[in-house]
Amino acid sequence: MFLYKRNNGYYYIYYSSSNGKIQAKSTKEKMKSQALKYLSTFEKELKGRPQNDLPKKPLGLFKFEFLRYSEMIRTAKTIKAYQSTFKYFEKMYSNKTIDSFTNNDIRNYLEAQLTKRSIYSARKDLINIKSFFRYALERKYIKENPCIGIKQYKIPEKQPIYFSKEEYDKLLSVIEDKEMKDLVITAANTGLRLMELLNLSWKQINISRRSIILDNSTHITKSKRIRTIPINNNILNILIEMKSNSKSDKVFSYEGRNADIYTSIAFKKYVIKAELNPKLHFHSLRHSFASWLIQSGISIYIVSKLLGHSDIKTTEIYSHLRNDDLQSAVNFL
Repeated sequence: MFLYKRNNGYYYIYYSSSNGKIQAKSTKEKMKSQALKYLSTFEKELKGRPQNDLPKKPLGLFKFEFLRYSEMIRTAKTIKAYQSTFKYFEKMYSNKTIDSFTNNDIRNYLEAQLTKRSIYSARKDLINIKSFFRYALERKYIKENPCIGIKQYKIPEKQPIYFSKEEYDKLLSVIEDKEMKDLVITAANTGLRLMELLNLSWKQINISRRSIILDNSTHITKSKRIRTIPINNNILNILIEMKSNSKSDKVFSYEGRNADIYTSIAFKKYVIKAELNPKLHFHSLRHSFASWLIQSGISIYIVSKLLGHSDIKTTEIYSHLRNDDLQSAVNFL
């Protein structure tokens, strides 16, 4: 809020309204001292006004604005998740404005998703919807977040699907494409996610120090944290050869907005060709990396660091593979 003297000689107050627009109000004064008194009175009056003049922004218009903003700071995968949630959210509440949502509206929507879809869908939707309304609150489209008090769903623990060493060898034997084979071997020996691999650049790889540094320079990691992954003997020579033949800054040549989708599809074809469990997918290589380490006696803490998990509880899904400690414990009886 500030004073400004126009060409007509009168002072005007410029202030931001509840919808974020700049408004102007004349003080009807030409003397600054009188205009300042008017400003002081107006500020007190403005603070005392009931805040019921929230902008009536339709859900569809809000969706467009939110997605446009998110595209500047979120990954393509996150944007797709937002779009999916909005698709179902709009089906149920197409005629509502963003300021009219209540806590019960959100609960009713989630209950419907639990019935029609799954607990996994409802859980993901809740994460996304909370993001929607946090943004709406920041933009002053709502007075309070209608998601407050809604707890996240607890999903049943599932054993991650991973390749046995024999299955992994069988998979490699059917992959004719050299770059795909190099990609698979690198994934299985580093635990890197597919998008982390596809966005990996040579400047992030220090072969002399045998390390890969994910520094968020080419791709924002899921945890947003920088992490270092050691290069083991299984991929050292592969990376040396790849670098000597490389004509690009990127380690792998797969590019494009949907490179991850195309790569996943190609990988699944090799899984089927090897006559392995069709439920195995590219992310199963990351599970395999963690599972093989746990089975070799490596601690959960170290595996968690290598995977880049922000919470060790996430890594504990692999703890059931470490049965030796449990066996030793009961042997004391």
